[in-house]
Amino acid sequence: MKRFIFIALILSLSITPAFSHELTIKAKPEAVMKAGEPFYVTVQSAHKFIVPEEVEVLERVKAGIIEDGKFVESQLEGDEKNLCINFTVTPKDLSGSVMLVAIKDGETWSITNEGGKTGARKDLEAQGLKVLRSTKNDKYAKAIFNASHDDKNFAQVVGHPLEIIPVTNPADAKVGEYFHVKILLNGQPYTGPVWATYDGFVTEYENTYAYYTEAENGEAHVKITSPGLWGIRAYQGGLPGVEGDYDALTLRAFLLFNVK
Repeated sequence: MKRFIFIALILSLSITPAFSHELTIKAKPEAVMKAGEPFYVTVQSAHKFIVPEEVEVLERVKAGIIEDGKFVESQLEGDEKNLCINFTVTPKDLSGSVMLVAIKDGETWSITNEGGKTGARKDLEAQGLKVLRSTKNDKYAKAIFNASHDDKNFAQVVGHPLEIIPVTNPADAKVGEYFHVKILLNGQPYTGPVWATYDGFVTEYENTYAYYTEAENGEAHVKITSPGLWGIRAYQGGLPGVEGDYDALTLRAFLLFNVK
């Protein structure tokens, strides 16, 4: 029995970080972007693309707009009825793309002799628990609205530790063609898995994407197969932790944009 419990814990340890909720941004259905007027947006957290499942802890989330190269933070409001976080931005200028961002400073998830627990290693050990491993999960999302053909705002680098930066202008994205991105991990070219999907591709199954590829030396290419809201996702686990707090850091990033 002890051997079975140990194996179960190791399996839980190996799969839990990979299947954490993903952080995304979506405009409310009634939202219309106009210069100088509020634009209504949601932060969503889910295993299914753009199908909200839970309200993130507000104190751990920041969201807002990038203006003049700087992040302007919005006030957030939890929405338990619709399982999301609501916020508004007021874009000053609609002559080019508008970029919105959301950031989650993730909790530390620890695998212990009593199962999964939220909390840093040192805090759980102080409670008498045996901690096998602790992982912190940070999440980053960027969404591009109001894309225009002669605009370069879509390619702004925000500086997230894991960041997906479009090379293709979303205004030029076409079904049947490739959408090119570069991906940076702590400012350096990322090599690793990349997933992509669009709103409505699958609503029944979790962690199911329309497209998979791998970035090499910071470059990835996704074939667009449908119009609508697209999301491109990257993931990096196993980064160094902080002694006493967590053993490893996981980074997750999403880029969202519309294809006409």
